[in-house]
Amino acid sequence: MSISINRAIIHVLDKESEEPLLNSHELHLDEDLEQYLEKHITKSLSDEEARKGRFKEGMNIVRETAFRMIHETDYFLEGSKEIARQLFKAMKTNNSISSTDLIVASYFNEDEPFIAILKMDYTTSYIHEIEMDGSDFKIYIKKQEISLPAPNQKIQKCAFIRDCFSNDEHDLIILDNQIYAKGDKEPVAQFFLHTFLGADLMMDSRAYTKLFKKETENWIREKVKEGEDHIEDIRELVINTIRQEDEIDLVSFSQNAFGTKQYLHEDFQTAMQEKGLDVEKFEVDKDWVEKKLCKVKLKIDSGIEVVVDYEVFNEKERFEILRNPDGTRTIIIKNINNIFER
Repeated sequence: MSISINRAIIHVLDKESEEPLLNSHELHLDEDLEQYLEKHITKSLSDEEARKGRFKEGMNIVRETAFRMIHETDYFLEGSKEIARQLFKAMKTNNSISSTDLIVASYFNEDEPFIAILKMDYTTSYIHEIEMDGSDFKIYIKKQEISLPAPNQKIQKCAFIRDCFSNDEHDLIILDNQIYAKGDKEPVAQFFLHTFLGADLMMDSRAYTKLFKKETENWIREKVKEGEDHIEDIRELVINTIRQEDEIDLVSFSQNAFGTKQYLHEDFQTAMQEKGLDVEKFEVDKDWVEKKLCKVKLKIDSGIEVVVDYEVFNEKERFEILRNPDGTRTIIIKNINNIFER
């Protein structure tokens, strides 16, 4: 990924004010500021939760403004102000949305132009201040409550809009961590994606793979609470299926998992559809699998956590989980030559 910042501007969106504080001057892009913006953009685009999206049909001010900014260089300043007005308007729809700074930037990724919209939620930092007390120094610590996110911190909400003439299927990349923290049914989680951007997230192979892994685990935990202890054995099938199959057919998986237990088959299918797995089959994202599922992590109710390489997890001569008659489990680690403390 090669990011090159072209222009940038910052606006202040104070919820206590009637109007946003709009900047009439672009930022001077010295080396430090360029690196700051490049790091945030690169980190956000590489974030695990960054998703492709498409704008909804109909009139969309943010979309039209961003497209015009890409094609008309003289419109960048006014376009950024219009985007700030639209975000401020969306923020006013919910009292729990906090004040923020907004950075709008135009940049190139390789040779493709983009408009970056970065909602810079305030962070708390601490600085020292020095006063003279007679002939002595008095040094104390002062709290700063409106600091911008440091380069090593995550931006919670941002969007990267591409040219309307792009031949790819998506219009923009969206990172909105609040959706995943609160669930996209809550208005406070919807305001950036739906109210401000007027966009929908797209489901691709990575989104389906992650959703299948996450929601299958949630469903297993719920069934265990309901007394279906044997359901826990399906975890191994889930991991093996994701790692070994190029495509997952949900009906076939359900049949392999539950056999003749039709009530579990129907319950599982319904649960997956309600969570967004509304397709018969999907392609497995092997890059994500290799990155995220190279190890199996087991959290045990006794406070022990076991982390095992995937290959070892499936080798019975090295690692095994046994079910006891009383419903408990026994974990056996076999053929150990050396133990090292880390």
